[in-house]
Amino acid sequence: MKLKNRILPYYQAIPKLLSFQVVSFIVLSVLTWGISALCGLLLGLSGKAAVTSGDLMFLFTHWQGYVMIALTLLMVVCYIAVELNAQVIYCARLIDGEKPSIWQSIKEGFAAMKKYLNLRGVLIILYSVLIAPILGLGFSVSLTQSFYIPRFIMSVIQATPLFLTAYIIAIVALTIIMFIYIFIVHGALLDGMTMKEASVNSRHLMKKNWKNFIVEAICFTVLTLFVAALVVIVCSVLPLLIVQLIPMSESVSIFLNVLFCSFLVVSVAVMALLSVSFLIIKLTTLYKKYTAEDGWEYQPHEKKRHPLVITAAVLAVVLCVAFSIFSTMNFNEVFRSQVTTEIIAHRAGGVEAPENTVKGIEVAYELGAKGCEIDIQRTSDGHYVVNHDADFERVAGVSKTPNEMTLSEVKQLRVDGEPVPTLEEMLDASRNKVILFVELKGETADDRMADDAVRIIKEKGMEDQAVLISLKYDILDYIEQKYPEMQTGYLAFISFGQVENTPFDYLALEEEISTDETIASVHAKGKKIMVWTVNEEDDLDYFMNTDADAVITDSVKLSGEIKEKLAQRKPLEIILQRVSSLIQ
Repeated sequence: MKLKNRILPYYQAIPKLLSFQVVSFIVLSVLTWGISALCGLLLGLSGKAAVTSGDLMFLFTHWQGYVMIALTLLMVVCYIAVELNAQVIYCARLIDGEKPSIWQSIKEGFAAMKKYLNLRGVLIILYSVLIAPILGLGFSVSLTQSFYIPRFIMSVIQATPLFLTAYIIAIVALTIIMFIYIFIVHGALLDGMTMKEASVNSRHLMKKNWKNFIVEAICFTVLTLFVAALVVIVCSVLPLLIVQLIPMSESVSIFLNVLFCSFLVVSVAVMALLSVSFLIIKLTTLYKKYTAEDGWEYQPHEKKRHPLVITAAVLAVVLCVAFSIFSTMNFNEVFRSQVTTEIIAHRAGGVEAPENTVKGIEVAYELGAKGCEIDIQRTSDGHYVVNHDADFERVAGVSKTPNEMTLSEVKQLRVDGEPVPTLEEMLDASRNKVILFVELKGETADDRMADDAVRIIKEKGMEDQAVLISLKYDILDYIEQKYPEMQTGYLAFISFGQVENTPFDYLALEEEISTDETIASVHAKGKKIMVWTVNEEDDLDYFMNTDADAVITDSVKLSGEIKEKLAQRKPLEIILQRVSSLIQ
């Protein structure tokens, strides 16, 4: 009976919660589309296609940027009002046995935003919008749930003991703060407290009930995972196992495999849609339990039929069947059975050879890389040598920057026994072997470097075998304006707007912003897209199976092995991999 009481509040709330999620999704989608369209118009008026990591200062140096910031803040307010405030209000009334109005809850959610006009309120918004999604702690709005610490920054944190220690301390501290103030929004919205009163109240409740809260949190997590696993097993695992055991034609097998995998995707989507609402219901029931003087128990509601839910379920099944028939007839196009993504060795040869050396290019070519990425910097006497960091400390044990040394001094250095090469030497080594992606790097990356790099490439007659790339938008724009015949590639890890309309031949985007939609939009403009820097096996497995033109990786050998493995997949493996990418 106790287990039944734990499950019943969520089970009986499902129809109403789905209705709330659908309505709130439509409302926020319309608002997001409108605000995004306005921001796009502002970008157009400024002559820009997108704001990216290379030109973020645009937001603070142009009136269009200030308006875009204001519109973005408005969008954040809307998401907090609907997904946090309105949902807490709606769920509280739902578990009290009322018949809450979605529109009334949303209206009250917006009205409650005035409670956030103080330091505590602002901190709650910042936590929900920035900290929670980045660290994976607590409630976050869907607008920013994909926020992340870029991989190349995270790798620096993990490799630096001081940074890693600070990162761990920050996570622990923020986790403790989150638990202490977990009920602050409930106190403000449900009991009319000010944020200050609600914070004091939350501290008091957690101090008194923290042991019970931990037990309840563990039970909720275990039960949620159990139900999720049960749904996956019933909807997909068991049917798929049965299909593999029964002899049938290949087309029938593909149809059934796609069908049951489609059921899995729909089930996971519904669970994801309800997960935040279930969390809020759990917190709300605990808040009521902890604040009620004479105790509080959930009272089961009368059983009711929900024709809309039944209709939606039937429609979902029909769509899954239709999609399965279409996919069976167009398998190669739907599931990308052909692997076309190429491999570009990061820092010349990745981890397979000394970085940014001629040896690296030779090894990468032998391992089947299509291209090599290198980093050039200017010496004090005007030559261009290859080095990634600001100085040579890590690779050669010398703490001087290239700009502090002459070419002859640099030539005395060794990177794992290999000399530091010049741009000219790297071009010679890559000729008719790999495409050389030359990143204009460091404090000497300026228009002069651009002019010199173009001159050197032209002197070698390698315009078609070299691409000039950079994190600095202005330098690449300069090259496009002055040398339109040269190939350019823009590196970005943040993007807003139509990045595909930027004037460059290649777009090299960080993993988390390299979505299927972005890849398709870049290709629609006749441009190529690379994903950087992809090193982990799971990530390589994922991006090698997308329409990306290439991955930039340190793991050149591993990438080749994965590409070969992907080419030998059976239909079910191809389907499951595509499903996995959709669920992620």
